[in-house]
Amino acid sequence: MPKATGKAVKPVFPLLPLIIWAVLVPSKANEFKCPGGNNYELSYCASQALKRSNSSLESQLKASTFEAWKSAVGEVCAEAYAPYSQGTIYPLMLMRCDENLNQTLLEEMKGLGERQ
Repeated sequence: MPKATGKAVKPVFPLLPLIIWAVLVPSKANEFKCPGGNNYELSYCASQALKRSNSSLESQLKASTFEAWKSAVGEVCAEAYAPYSQGTIYPLMLMRCDENLNQTLLEEMKGLGERQ
């Protein structure tokens, strides 16, 4: 029989919401409908679009140019939306700004025959 050490056993219950979130969020990501109808879906969709445009630019630019581009875009978007930096929608605004600038550059990089 184990001896009592006098130490209290900490319950797992405070971690339960984190465990549930970790299990459900990946499966919920597949259920998001883009462009999204709430902040969670909008943020998810914006992050996916930004990942795609970053990946496309990364494959077309030299590594140093791509890093310089990301840095410049990040600074410009942060400054443009600085008045909203305390709001809950700020991260979404930054992702959309980054994505819009990425898409503009991707459009400029198209060949003459590819432009619409």
